[in-house]
Amino acid sequence: MAGTVPVLPHERFSEFREYLKKVGFDFEKRPHQVFLARAGKLVVSLYESGKVVIAGSDSQLEREVRWYLSKLGAAGEALPERLASVAGKMRIGTDEAGKGDYFGPLVVAGALIDEGSEKRLLAIGVKDSKKLSDRTITALEKEIKKALGDGRWEVLRIDPEKYNSLHSEMGNVNRILAWAHARVIENLLGRNTDCALAVVDQFSTSSLANALMQKGKEIKIVQSVRGERDAAVAAASILARAEFLHWLERMGQELGVELPRGASGVINAARLLVSRHGKGALMGVAKLHFRTTDKVIEG
Repeated sequence: MAGTVPVLPHERFSEFREYLKKVGFDFEKRPHQVFLARAGKLVVSLYESGKVVIAGSDSQLEREVRWYLSKLGAAGEALPERLASVAGKMRIGTDEAGKGDYFGPLVVAGALIDEGSEKRLLAIGVKDSKKLSDRTITALEKEIKKALGDGRWEVLRIDPEKYNSLHSEMGNVNRILAWAHARVIENLLGRNTDCALAVVDQFSTSSLANALMQKGKEIKIVQSVRGERDAAVAAASILARAEFLHWLERMGQELGVELPRGASGVINAARLLVSRHGKGALMGVAKLHFRTTDKVIEG
């Protein structure tokens, strides 16, 4: 079960506690946790959500604890080795929102976490933003920033007008993404010089490497498909999505036109926008290289 985050059914919490007590664990009370149990070099944290986070260097005792968790019916998703290897380490995670949306900006966010803040993030329910409702995302935004602490998060918003200019210049969305992810990483490194690791969702390894400046080139970059399974990337995904949603709502109110999310079902809104504010209005709210633009203009 190494490389997994076990999730224990609530009805088995007391049995798990009794087992840990029998094998020599001492217990501590922590906010948002059912308990934190410590035995020698191993720490086991049980959260209200049922997630069990195991940290430390006693591999034999860890195997025994994980075996008992499986006996109690704990389930967990196996992480790829590259993500499992970073758990508990200080690292930056970055992710983006708005890439596939016709309306709205491209937002890239970063979160720098260590072992303590990783536990806090898991305790408040941080996971891939695509698995959360918009209401939950906006509610978690402030909690995540508080859990991370000042100087340990970064949000870079590329508004549509700037995005369209960059796309004309670079001609490739991956290049824009690489530039934005690199800037977020560099900015966080500038305030946290002891960090030596960054985790990024897979998009273009070579583009990101080329976009990083000197500080970024000195750290290890781990890229993985579905990188949001890592707590740092998941936190960044929520911060990015929250900023995207705020912008979309605010701009829709200013223009008097509801701006839908996604890339389908947007033509009617775009045509209404053009009818009220002219074709030039699209430059400030939409990603013009989408085929939707031609359909709106031709229609």
